[in-house]
Amino acid sequence: MTRVNRHSAVPLYRQVADHVEAALDEGGLAPGDRLPGESELAEQHGVHRLTVRQALADLGARGLIHTVHGRGSFVAHPPIRHTISGDREASLTRAMRDSGHEVRQQLLRAQRDDQPEARRALGTRGHLRRFDLLRFVDEVPWTLTRTWLAERRFRNLDRHWTGDSSLYEALEAHYGVQMRRAERTIWSEPAGPVDAEHLMVPIGAPLLLMRGVNVTDHGEPIAVVEHRGRGDRVQFTVRFDDA
Repeated sequence: MTRVNRHSAVPLYRQVADHVEAALDEGGLAPGDRLPGESELAEQHGVHRLTVRQALADLGARGLIHTVHGRGSFVAHPPIRHTISGDREASLTRAMRDSGHEVRQQLLRAQRDDQPEARRALGTRGHLRRFDLLRFVDEVPWTLTRTWLAERRFRNLDRHWTGDSSLYEALEAHYGVQMRRAERTIWSEPAGPVDAEHLMVPIGAPLLLMRGVNVTDHGEPIAVVEHRGRGDRVQFTVRFDDA
């Protein structure tokens, strides 16, 4: 039993957080393992449950654990880094697999979505088709990806691609199109209800977003892609080849 020092200048919640972090460092729990419940931790440390809740919030803010409402708190997986480079093919799925990660995908929906911003980026007034994909890396939800393409340019794509392979591979196999990245914008925003449900994070949890345009080797805009990734699982590294 690890009791807190009530005479210390260190706040009680921080002492509890430090004790839990030390236990994680000692390897008692592996990524994905569930932590003891709030009541059990409160009893172990001789504090109120509200103090434990504050300690868990502190650990979550530092990316060491993640809490799922109704299920408990779990040891966080280390973030997975993805390198962004203009000279690389625009297949995030293939890049993850080439890095030794297990990747599983689920196509959530395909629908018409004539988003003005995507239309401008693709230089078309025609209808757009949006594909929403949930990507798991090492069996943990990693990103929600939305991709806009011109319906006329990629007729019947719904029939050829069901999400089990990368979109890059489907476009190459059925339409003879190879894509590369042209530009990317990266920012963060809090998770909304849909994000939280699919990525298994609390509403308001930080997400890392990346949006941009993919083009052919001749510079023709092909797709607008937006990745909404878990802030505790995703890292983007930008490579400057001419640096």
